[in-house]
Amino acid sequence: MIVLVLGVLLFFGIHMLPAFSLNTRLSTKFGEGRYKAAFSIASFVGIGLMIYGFSLAEFVSLWTPMSWGRSLTIGLMPIVVILLCAADSPNNIKRFVRHPMLIGITLWGGTHLAANGDLASTILFASFAVFSLLDIVLVETSGRFKPKEPVSFGWDIGVIVGGLVLYAVLYYFHGSFTGMPLR
Repeated sequence: MIVLVLGVLLFFGIHMLPAFSLNTRLSTKFGEGRYKAAFSIASFVGIGLMIYGFSLAEFVSLWTPMSWGRSLTIGLMPIVVILLCAADSPNNIKRFVRHPMLIGITLWGGTHLAANGDLASTILFASFAVFSLLDIVLVETSGRFKPKEPVSFGWDIGVIVGGLVLYAVLYYFHGSFTGMPLR
């Protein structure tokens, strides 16, 4: 469990730098390229530690998963994947959903908490959900949010179709990369 917790601390610790404007100071001190390289490496190491730590964690039951948790998770994941796809591409979804990536990650974490009742899952999914909710508040209170301009609806169709295709792939291969088959 220690490896999982270290991964969570590293990944979310590095992602808190922008919230406190430390990214600007570090970028100025070390140069933008070095800062971005270090940020990326630390992020990948954090994710790697989370994945490896999760795979090593012994099952410690905290509660019985909700009977509807699995169905809710499977049902909301297409929306989650579409929101994640919308986050970094031009589309009108971002005009109506202010923080598509953060909302998507919050839904992903929250629904997976309802579907799993063990300690490792709680650490992993709760950390993503809590961080995303916190980041929404920080973005809103800091004035970093910038409204999006309208774009062609073709972008929306591309994001939705791409998101649904990605969801189908994730659904089909979920058991291969998580050990928890959905089919």
